[in-house]
Amino acid sequence: MCSLSLKPGDSFGEQRNQMQALAKEIAGDLAALESGQDLLGDFVTELYLTFAEESRRSSRRQKQAAGIAAAKAQGVRFGRPALPLPENFEECRRAWLDGRMSLRQAANACGMPLSTFQRAAQRGEKEDRAV
Repeated sequence: MCSLSLKPGDSFGEQRNQMQALAKEIAGDLAALESGQDLLGDFVTELYLTFAEESRRSSRRQKQAAGIAAAKAQGVRFGRPALPLPENFEECRRAWLDGRMSLRQAANACGMPLSTFQRAAQRGEKEDRAV
């Protein structure tokens, strides 16, 4: 029995050759059956529909990627907008950086989750260095 091992990196020619080999083998097996022609017709139809659907999906993914790239080029931001930082954030960030507060204490003083405070504080450090 021919094993079909299509991989995403295979060229169209390699995929076509594998499909042809499989089709010949199946046709030979079905010729021995009485309802072989009907089964072969159903198989070919299903195969064609599967490839058509995959082609449609691939085309859609490409159009979607192009649309996203165009939107990003125009400055569109995706995702949920960031919440504003608490008023005492900068004060707590400085206290944490100076060692006057632990990370947990600074996050609690701001009323923020630990990881959110740390991420925002690190973003602030990068902005400080850029200036």
